Amino acid sequence: GAVQDIFRKVRHPAPILSLASVTDVTGIGSWYERISRLDRRVEDADYCIEPKFDGLTVVLHYREGVFVQGATRGDGEVGEDITPNLRTVRAIPLRIPVASSTVKAPPYLVVRGEVFIYLKDFEGLNRRLEDAGERTYLNPRNTASGALRQLDPGITASRPLNIFTYNIVYSEGEVPGTQWETLQYLQELGFPVCKLSRYCPDISSVMKTAEERIRERDTLPFEADGIVIKINDLKLAGELGSVGKDPRGALALKYPARE
Repeated sequence: GAVQDIFRKVRHPAPILSLASVTDVTGIGSWYERISRLDRRVEDADYCIEPKFDGLTVVLHYREGVFVQGATRGDGEVGEDITPNLRTVRAIPLRIPVASSTVKAPPYLVVRGEVFIYLKDFEGLNRRLEDAGERTYLNPRNTASGALRQLDPGITASRPLNIFTYNIVYSEGEVPGTQWETLQYLQELGFPVCKLSRYCPDISSVMKTAEERIRERDTLPFEADGIVIKINDLKLAGELGSVGKDPRGALALKYPARE
């Protein structure tokens, strides 16, 4: 893509919400009690747990299966158009479905994902920069964010960027009604989906899995600052509403701060 003088603003088709967070497993229990009082259906709910990727949120637009626009999250309502830069990220499919499949892309599909850099790729990038006598980077998150917000897509293309997708923001066609099925659907279309996501049949399974994830933090191949817990039934999650910009149907458990 050509060098851009300034990033054009893009209004998202639906709010790109943030998440309320807690710092320990006890906080998950308190969240569950609150939303159970609001809606008794929560007591029979199942859940989906995903890593909380420490990268840059992007919103990808597809029309008739073709990637036509990509934007940053911005303030959740309006983001920056970084389409030429995102086209250089090899993991982002420019056409869906990627392979011959029984799954057909809706006429218009908007997907949310997180662009990041694997730790091994970040270390390799810094070694190459150091060997060339250039400035090295401090952490993968800021490196990924800076690479996507370059005015020259050529610089973006030179960085080892990757992506995981995990949410359908908007669709003009029929899409799955649960989060777990959504992840499978995205994967069938050809989007990269994190294999570390887990299905949990009840809240006690959520608590157990959360404790395991805290212990496994240092084994991850990418930076993550916690886990995300989502009610699997997307209709129920949506009917629970939001508090400010935080949906009640999902919660972030933040890992303890590194020292």
